[in-house]
Formats: sequence, structure tokens, C-alpha cells
Amino acid sequence: MRVLGALLILLGAGGLCALRRREQLLPLRLGRALLGDLAVLSYQVRVCRAPLPEILGGALSGGPGAQMLWSPLLERLEAEGERGLAACWSRAARALPPPLDALLEPLGPLLPAGGERLAGAIEETREELTRFLRAEEARQASQGRVTAALCLSGGCLLILVLL
Repeated sequence: MRVLGALLILLGAGGLCALRRREQLLPLRLGRALLGDLAVLSYQVRVCRAPLPEILGGALSGGPGAQMLWSPLLERLEAEGERGLAACWSRAARALPPPLDALLEPLGPLLPAGGERLAGAIEETREELTRFLRAEEARQASQGRVTAALCLSGGCLLILVLL
């Protein structure tokens, strides 16, 4: 019975470790998705010259980026109209986990202007996002090992106390 209890505690610690890891990886996964989405947005702005609601409803309508940024932005745009584009972008970007919100929020005032200026700002944001992703990947690698060690050592300590 004690072995079964110890096994359950270790499984719980492993589950907690996996849950924490998943939570910690959210900005990284979302950042990767937004990096690709920003490339699509830049292409749509430069080459296709499509209006933003059409881009949001078509090319950017799938994936984690759509769920966290593009769909809420489209809903706000449909509710408020394009005259509040910068404000809609700002509110949608603030809903992202830090520091993604701070990286994307400066694009808001440039959205109504469109054109090459916006495309250049999108490319600059993509470069900043790439730097963030590289730094975050390195940080997550070391932090993942620490989280796993803490969860499993806490589970082992609990087993020792209960035995």
C-alpha cells in the first residue's frame, strides 16, 4: 500500500511538473505562431494590399495566433469599425502574455496608414520577436530542468515524510 501511495505521489509530482512546463511554454509557442503570422501580415500588406479585416478573416484565421490575437482583434474591429483601429489593436495586444504584448503594441498606431511604413514596422517587430524567442528558448531549457527537479524532489520529500 505504501508503494502504491509513493507511486501516486510521484505521478502527481510528474503531472505538476508537466503542467508547469506547459504554462511556462505558452509565450514561446505563441511567439513562434505570431512570428509566422507577422510574416503573412507583412506579405498581405506589401504585396496583396488587402484590407485588415479581410486579412484577419482569411490568411490569419487559424492557429494559436488567431485564437489569442487575430480573432479578438477582428471581433473588436467589427464592433467598433476601422476608425478605432489603433485602440482595437492596443486592447487585443494587451491580452497577450508579457512580453509579447509590449512587442506588438507599437504596431497599433501604424495600422491605419498601412503601406511600406507598416510593413517595415512589422519586419522590425519580427526581428525583435526572433530575439525574444532565442532568449526565451535558452531560458526555458534551464528553467525546465529546475522545475522538474523541484517537483520530483518535493514528491520524494513528501514520500519520506509519509513513510
